[in-house]
Amino acid sequence: MTQASETTDGPAEVDNERLVFFSDAVVAIALTLLALELPVPHGSSDAEVWRAFREHLPDYAMFLLSFAVIAAYWVAHKWLFGRVGGFSPRLLWLNFVWLLGIILVPFATKVLIEDSPYQLSAVLYAAVVGGTGLALINSLRHCRARGLLRPHAAPEMMRRFQLFLTFPTVAFLLSIPFAFVTLSGAKYSWAVVFVLSALAARWATRPGAHPDREQSSSSARR
Repeated sequence: MTQASETTDGPAEVDNERLVFFSDAVVAIALTLLALELPVPHGSSDAEVWRAFREHLPDYAMFLLSFAVIAAYWVAHKWLFGRVGGFSPRLLWLNFVWLLGIILVPFATKVLIEDSPYQLSAVLYAAVVGGTGLALINSLRHCRARGLLRPHAAPEMMRRFQLFLTFPTVAFLLSIPFAFVTLSGAKYSWAVVFVLSALAARWATRPGAHPDREQSSSSARR
C-alpha cells in the first residue's frame, strides 16, 4: 500500500510531468547563462582579434566542458525520469537540490575563468559538479527504495546506471584534494573523466540481456 505522500497513480504522472518540464526550463536557462559569460575577443585589427581569441582558448575550453557537463546531467535526468512512475515530496526536493547544482555551474565556471590561478576556483567547480551528481544519485536511490520506478525499469539496468553516475561524481569530488597538489592536473582530470563517462554511458543504459526475466523476478519479490 502506498502512503499519501508517495503516489504511483494518475496524479503522480501529472506531478512528474510538471517536475520534468520545470527542470528542462531551468537547464535551458543555465545553458544560456553559461554562454553569456563567454569572453569576447577585442582588437583594432583582424590580427589582434585572432590573438585575443587565442588567448581566451582556455576559457572557451572551460565553457565547452561546462556545457557538456550540464548536457550530460540533463540526459541522465531525462533517462531516469523516463522510468519514474511515482512521486513523493522527497523526490521533489531532491530534484530542487539537483537544479541548484545545475544553475551554479555557470557561476562556478565564471569563477574558474576569472580566478584560474587560484586553487579555490577549482575546488568550487569540482564541488558544484560533484554535488550535482550526488543529488541525482540520491534521487535514483530514493526511487529504487520507495518503489517509484516503472515496471520496465529492470533492476540490473538501474544498478548499472547508478554505478555510471557514481564514477564521475566521485572522480570530481576526489579532484578537490588533488587540486591542492596540482591545479592543472585537476583540470585535465575533469576532461578525462568526462570522456570515460561518455564511453561508459552506452553500457550503463543498455537493456539487460534478459529484461523480461529481471522484471518477473522483481515482481515475484514484491
